[in-house]
Amino acid sequence: MIDLNKLLDAEDLVLDLHNKRVKLHQYDPKTIPALDQLMRQQARETGADKVIVYGKKADVENWQSLGYVLEGRIDGFFRGVNAHMLSLYLSEQRATSSAPELAEENVRLSLSKAGAGGDKQLPPEYRLREATEADAEELAALYARVFATYPTPMDDPVYIRKTMQEGTCYIVAERDKAIACAASAEVSARFGSAEMTDCATDPDHAGKGLLQPIFQALEAKMEAMGIYYLYTLTRAQSAGMNVTAAKMGYTYRGRLINNCTIYSGYEDMNIWVKPLRPVRD
Repeated sequence: MIDLNKLLDAEDLVLDLHNKRVKLHQYDPKTIPALDQLMRQQARETGADKVIVYGKKADVENWQSLGYVLEGRIDGFFRGVNAHMLSLYLSEQRATSSAPELAEENVRLSLSKAGAGGDKQLPPEYRLREATEADAEELAALYARVFATYPTPMDDPVYIRKTMQEGTCYIVAERDKAIACAASAEVSARFGSAEMTDCATDPDHAGKGLLQPIFQALEAKMEAMGIYYLYTLTRAQSAGMNVTAAKMGYTYRGRLINNCTIYSGYEDMNIWVKPLRPVRD
């Protein structure tokens, strides 16, 4: 008999109230039916209408038999083993993409530019550096200016400091000692992978090609740390970051429908991956 109350405290079961999601990272395959019941219950109790499972390949059909949809894959997420992204939608609205044609058009555009990035040099008036906790207020102001809504409270300097203390690495491009662009690598030491995320360019510095050099610096730092499996989730309805990911050698791996609240509301997020070492399925 499975103790569901014990599973409620499992480190891998995440209740994401802000984005109305329940997420499961690791699990015992023998408990899949019980976990499905548990996550549906948690979704009802918290008002969530999307459940996401980071599944292993051998379990995909089992989850699909319970109503989960395979939306994509993150190569090497579990220390070189692929994570298959399975979603259960508990409302028709959450399951319905608002602009699927635009999302497909952006992917086609991005793939047409795949690998075209090369080594991108920062304009001479800018410089790159790793951010510290002393930058938290300025970073928070940047994210507040760029995003009306965001999946995490990046407009809060306390939250930014907390992420730094937990291992997230931020690199910024600055001009005249002011931050013009920033991005981070959210490291999961437990799984040996990192999400390239929190990309924001001050509108006054748009079009300067600042993000690619930041990505290059973050990738080099991750490889030096022994983090070889990188991925990024990009707004499907906006071409910019999708094109950047493709240029930087990331491979498209699927789309998470209405995955999180970002920019203006719930949006589809494309999965792009860049394993620096071989992966296993």
